[in-house]
Amino acid sequence: MIEIRTLGRTSVAVDGEPLSGEAAWPKSLALLVYMAREPGPDRRDEILGVLWPDRDEKRARRALNQLLYTLRKTSPQLTLESVEDAVDFGREVWLDVEEFERRLEADDPEGAVALYEGPFLADLAVNEPDFDHWADRQRADLQRKFRKAALELAGQARESGDLDGAVTHCRRLVDSDTLDDEAQHLLIESLYLRGDRVAALRQYDVYRDLLARELEVEPLEHTRQLVERIRGEPQASEEPVEVKDDRRSRPAVDTGRDVGARPPRRLQGPPLRRSWLVAGAMAVVAVLAVVFWPWRADGPGGAGDEVLTAEAMRVAVLPFTPHGLGEDDDGLSVGVAQLLALNLEGLGSLEVVPHHRVVETWERDGFGGMTAFTAESLGVLAGHVQATLLVLGDIHGSGDELRIVAELVGGRTGAVLAQADVRGPRDSLFALLDELAASLTEEVQAASDSTGRPAGSGN
Repeated sequence: MIEIRTLGRTSVAVDGEPLSGEAAWPKSLALLVYMAREPGPDRRDEILGVLWPDRDEKRARRALNQLLYTLRKTSPQLTLESVEDAVDFGREVWLDVEEFERRLEADDPEGAVALYEGPFLADLAVNEPDFDHWADRQRADLQRKFRKAALELAGQARESGDLDGAVTHCRRLVDSDTLDDEAQHLLIESLYLRGDRVAALRQYDVYRDLLARELEVEPLEHTRQLVERIRGEPQASEEPVEVKDDRRSRPAVDTGRDVGARPPRRLQGPPLRRSWLVAGAMAVVAVLAVVFWPWRADGPGGAGDEVLTAEAMRVAVLPFTPHGLGEDDDGLSVGVAQLLALNLEGLGSLEVVPHHRVVETWERDGFGGMTAFTAESLGVLAGHVQATLLVLGDIHGSGDELRIVAELVGGRTGAVLAQADVRGPRDSLFALLDELAASLTEEVQAASDSTGRPAGSGN
């Protein structure tokens, strides 16, 4: 059995054993996913047009044949078959996307939502426009199906009085699309109905700030009215609050989803016995404010006045600069950055920006053409990807040896917070990347432990 997962984190396993080495490189995974998702044997010319559109036919066929040879050599259990001018799997394939759609067709929205761990190929970047467009179409369609199912489950939970369940499903929706007006409104309302008045107001503040930053607009009128009533409702009141549905349009944003009319709602104020929880929550917030005091990348009053907290350590790994890798290794620098991002995701307290989003911004906004970065240009890039920390790196090739150098810098000032330099044979690349990720996080942690504050905070 070949098991292919694409929702959230991309992986391929055969008989329970994950692929590794060159079989797990972005181009290899892209080929396997495309073959599994497209029905029937895939003709070579279709694959060439998606994965090597900029190469002439002779060079593109050579690249495909080399990739197939590598996959057959390193992972013969994939049993890739060539029939005339087509390529197909020689054994049963399980694809999470198809299982997700089967569960929806079987009227099992809960099972489908549980399987949806994130956007389609969220962590796979191959830098080929045709493949990226194909993946984008798949991603948008699956996101719409997930949204419809999760909204249905949230509504059912609300109607049955399961407010914890409603909050859980609403959070899943918001995590998948932070600009989803419907999901944000439902989450704020469900939190309040559950008795979490402070959490509801905090969620609104986060959403309002996000809209202002991303789209320069305010939340919809009916959401603002909801929050005004929550803020004006006495803590101890048992009187219901009528929420009118006066929905007005803000500047059009094509989200690719249908938004139906919302019926009037009635909110029940949280009872008096919960007031002590609010006081306790406020005390916890005060303690956290002391523990995680803001820090600046180059000391108090330093240039850029960079403020980072334990909740704000969000890192983006930029594409690495290749040196002496050769034409056949054009995907190596992309793969290194992508895999390093995945490794950092599992270490320390760093939140990692999805790599496909970094690459999209990198290409769209012209950063790939820069030969050197200033503190100002790094600050602009960090703002575009919503990161407080950036990883810049170089990868050098010499025969079978690799050297990878990386720096972790402050997003606003460009101040270097940690450095790492690893080297070794190409066939130990995964071990090198593990060492690189561990070294970066250890340096940040060591600096933090020595001062009692996060790294880069100064005296």
